[in-house]
Amino acid sequence: MDDVGVRRAKRLVARTFSLTGVSSALLRAQSLVPRGYVRVVNYHGTPPEHAARFEAQVAWLAAHFAPVTEAALDDFFRTGRWGAPKPGIIVSFDDGLRSNYAVAAPTLERHGLVGWFFVPVGFIDTPPEAQRAFAEARQVQVDHAWPDGRLAMSWDELRALSRRHVIGSHTRSHLRLGSEVAPAALEDEIVRTRDDLAAHLGKPANAFCWVGGEESSYSAEAARVVRRAGYRYAFMTNNAPIVASTDPLQLQRTNLEASWSLDVLRFQLSGVMDAAYAPKRERVNRLTAR
Repeated sequence: MDDVGVRRAKRLVARTFSLTGVSSALLRAQSLVPRGYVRVVNYHGTPPEHAARFEAQVAWLAAHFAPVTEAALDDFFRTGRWGAPKPGIIVSFDDGLRSNYAVAAPTLERHGLVGWFFVPVGFIDTPPEAQRAFAEARQVQVDHAWPDGRLAMSWDELRALSRRHVIGSHTRSHLRLGSEVAPAALEDEIVRTRDDLAAHLGKPANAFCWVGGEESSYSAEAARVVRRAGYRYAFMTNNAPIVASTDPLQLQRTNLEASWSLDVLRFQLSGVMDAAYAPKRERVNRLTAR
C-alpha cells in the first residue's frame, strides 16, 4: 500500500473508532495512569488555509489537557507527580516555519496552551531569498507561499514567542543524526545551536528535538553529545506518554498535522499508535540510553 492508501486507511479506521466510541474509551482509560502523565504532540506547518481545522484541534486539546510550561515539566520530573486535574499536553512544532508564528502561536494563546517551537537555527539565519533553497535541500516542507518570500520565522519573532512559549534546537541544518554524522558536525548541530539560541534569545535553550522519525536518524554518539551539551529535555517521535519514570532525554511525541480531522487526532492519541511503535521505540531508547 502506498502513502496515499495508508492515509486513507487511517482516516477510515479513525472514523470507525470515533463512531463506535473506541477512541474516547481508550483516552479515558489513560486517566488511570498513576501520578498522572503528559502527552507530547508535534506539528510541522500550520498554514492559513488550514487555520480553521487547526483551531478545532487546539480547542479539543485544551478541553482535554492542561498546558505544560518548561517549569511545569521541571516540577513533574522533580516530584514524580503531575499536579493538574487533567493530563498535560505539550504542543510542539518542528522546522521554524513562519506559519507557526502567524497561525499556531495566536491560536494556542486563544485557548490557553503553550507551544514548544523547535527550530533549525540555520533556517532562521538564512536570508529570505535563499530560504526556499534551504528548505528544498534539507527536507523542510514548505507549507505556504508568503507574499514577501520569507518562509522561516525571524529572530525577532522567536524572541517574541519566547516570552510565552518554549524555543528549542532542531539542529542547525535540519540534519538527521545517524551514525554516519561526523563528530565535528554533531558538535555544531547540537552544542553550538544551543549556544546560538541562548545568545539570540537571552535565556538558556534547554530542549532539543531530533530530526526525522526514522530509526536510522538516531545514533548513540549523537545521544551522548545531546547529554553532554546540557539539554534538560530531548524529544523524539516514537509515540508514548511521559510518565514519572520516563528519561527526560527520551521524550516521545505523536505526530499530528493541521489539515487532519478530529477523528484522526483522537485516534493518534488513543494509545493504538503507542502499541504499534513499541518495538521501534524500545530499540531507539536502547540505542540512545545513558
